[in-house]
Order: sequence, then C-alpha cells, then structure tokens
Amino acid sequence: MFFEKYIKDPLQYAWSDPKKIFVGGVLHLISMFGISVGVMVMFASAIPVLMNIAPEIALFASLGGVLFGFIIATIGVVVYAFIGGYCVKLIENTLQGSSELPEWENFKELLKKGAYFLTGLFIIYAVFTLITTILIIPFYLPLWLTMWSESFSNMLIIGALINLISCGMAIVQTLYMELAPINFVDKNDFKGFFEVKEIISKMSIEYVLVLVAISIVTILITMIVCILLLIPVLIGTVTNNVLLMASISIIVLAMPFLCMFFTVFWYRSITNYYLSKKESMLEEKTDLENNE
Repeated sequence: MFFEKYIKDPLQYAWSDPKKIFVGGVLHLISMFGISVGVMVMFASAIPVLMNIAPEIALFASLGGVLFGFIIATIGVVVYAFIGGYCVKLIENTLQGSSELPEWENFKELLKKGAYFLTGLFIIYAVFTLITTILIIPFYLPLWLTMWSESFSNMLIIGALINLISCGMAIVQTLYMELAPINFVDKNDFKGFFEVKEIISKMSIEYVLVLVAISIVTILITMIVCILLLIPVLIGTVTNNVLLMASISIIVLAMPFLCMFFTVFWYRSITNYYLSKKESMLEEKTDLENNE
C-alpha cells in the first residue's frame, strides 16, 4: 500500500504524459537561463565603474547593465511563476482524485496562482532563515573568542552546536515547506501557508517515511540518468572534443526536464499523503463524536 500510493502511483503519474513534462522542462530551462544570466549581467555591470574610463560613461554603462540584467532575471522569475501555477493545478487535480496531468493552458491563471505559490514559499523560507539566524548568532561571539584563545576543543563544540541547530532547523523547514503549499491549495486561501497548527497536525512518522522514500527514489533515478549520460562523456574524452562538448551540453540541458519530472513526482506523492492523513483525521473525529 505504501509503495503503491507514494512511489508507484506518483512515478506513473509523472510519466503519464511526457509532452507536458517536456513543456515544463523547457520552461524550467528558460527560467534557469534567465535568472542566472540576469544575475551575472547585474554583477558584471560593476566592471565599467572599476575601469579607467570617464565616470559619466561608466555610470551610464553600469546602470544600463543593471537594468538589462534585472529585466532578464525578471523574465526568468515570471516563467518560473508559470511552473508554480502548474504545481498548484497539479495539487488541485490530485486533491480532486484526477489521474491526469493538468494542461498547460490559461497562462494568466497559471501566473496568478504561481505568484501566490512562490510568494508563500518565499515568506516561509525567509521566516525559517530568520529564526535560524537568531538561534545561531549568540554562538558566534564565543566561537570568535575561542578562535583567538586557540581553544581548539571549545571551538569544535561550539561549531558542532551551530551545525546541530542549523541541521535541526533545516529538517523542520523541510517538513513544513512540503505540506504548507498543499494546505494552501486545499484551503484555497493564502493564509493556508501559515496555518501552523493545522499543518503540524498532519505530520506523522508515515510522513517522514514518505519524504525519506521519495528522496531515495529521486537520488537513485538521478544517479541512473547521470551514469547513462556520462557514458558518451567518457567516450568523448578518449575520442574527440566535439563529442565531449556535445555530451556535456546534453547533460546540462537534460537537468531541467529531470527537475520537472521530480517536481510532479514529489507533489503527487505528498498530496497523496495529505489526502490520506486528512481522511484518517476525519474518520477519527467522526468516531470520537459517535462515541460521545
């Protein structure tokens, strides 16, 4: 039952319509390219200021570069919002019991839903980052003092505590961030991202096992794909540079499509768990009311 619901069904669902995964992969590629190139252009815009040229020209070139880079990065973010909107539709379909991947249509709706989706996730990420920072900051002064006093053992202990807190918060963040967007879609309310009590109530040992299982499957599939893609790279290293460069390009281009496949796989699996947990909680509530 566990394997069928959380591994087999999500994998079959993600592979049920390769064309839709392909569209998502193309959008992933455009988004990654736009964001990365845009950020690099904005950083590179500082170069004219550092060069020995007229200040007016340097300033104009730098501002123009920043603006151009910002526009490219914004396009990448907007495209990524379409993917976020598609994830919302995917979760909606699963909650409604559909076994078909949603269509890539009504991009205005996808953009709107994706904007809410990404904003909610960003706020959660920012909150957890802030909490983690507040928790570990008090340890940095003692760490700095131990470095000056050359107390190696104390430095190791404080460093271990910092890592322990960071890892603990990262685990809590992962547990929360995987369920929060599904609760948001289920409630059809932006506040669904922040219903802490409701989201925590749906966590269980089974939920942790689901996350571990789909993580292992993701790693295994990624390893298999990488091994298959590395074969032509190895051949290229002993034959010619053209084959080597072509093989590396294929690996780079394949990653966004693999990422889209895993996005569908993960959200399908976790939404299946959410539905199962929601049904079991309703049954428990009904039984409790009947006993009373």
